[in-house]
Amino acid sequence: MAKDLEEYTGFDTGFFVLEPCVFEDVEKLLADKEELSLSECLSRAKIPCSFVSGYFWMDIDTPEDLARATRLLVKMAVKGKGDGFISRTINRRLSTWVSSKVINYLTPNKATVLTTFLGILASFLLFFNPVLGAILYQLSSALDGIDGEIARASLRESPFGGWLDSVLDRLVDFSFLAGLFLLWQPENLIDQAMALAAIFGSFMVSYTAERYKGAFQRDIYEDIPLLRKIPGKRDERVFFIMIMVILGLWKELFWILALVCNARVFLTIYLVTIKREKILPDSKF
Repeated sequence: MAKDLEEYTGFDTGFFVLEPCVFEDVEKLLADKEELSLSECLSRAKIPCSFVSGYFWMDIDTPEDLARATRLLVKMAVKGKGDGFISRTINRRLSTWVSSKVINYLTPNKATVLTTFLGILASFLLFFNPVLGAILYQLSSALDGIDGEIARASLRESPFGGWLDSVLDRLVDFSFLAGLFLLWQPENLIDQAMALAAIFGSFMVSYTAERYKGAFQRDIYEDIPLLRKIPGKRDERVFFIMIMVILGLWKELFWILALVCNARVFLTIYLVTIKREKILPDSKF
């Protein structure tokens, strides 16, 4: 069909499965005509149409079509279930754009290593320029989704890739928060305790979600949707840390992080406990 139609009801995928009898019908038509249209052949042979419904499909004829298809595939590859507010509104806009540009050049695991390197570099940069370090930390967090987007869009997901991403995220988070703690050097015992609680809580938010998946082979955000709305997820923490470092509110940063993250951890434990029979009806625990 013409490609400049403003209104249409479907797409012709251009894929045909033809049996020998079809060519016999075409030869009979050619006996009367020198030229045939495709629709005449299909009508004479009574070839049925199969509707491709509910699946992504796109006709690619030009490099521009290929680039557009790549962007759409990457956007469709966004998992999104566990995304926090910052990921939904800011990070994914950047990560999907970058993923569509590098998907043919980077493997998912190489993308993981690249964003990890940015996070570690941000930790070192803290000791020379805390504001620039915090901004780079946020950038590494925004790009943290490209490994998963590339993996899903190019059908290269693997258990190892998911495990590697989770482990290296913890390495980056610890390095950055430990760097902040060493620079702040609180003398008050209570402030020191809250800083350690903040680091612990940051780890436990991610750990409870990952451990749930490992133990039950289910996504905690599907089983307990309420957790999507509770603040404290990694994308939200990193963005909050950047803002507080820029404002110079280091003590407030650790106190708020400690209270929010640990409150979320205890709430997660409570919600999993009261919903365990609905989530896992055959469970013995």
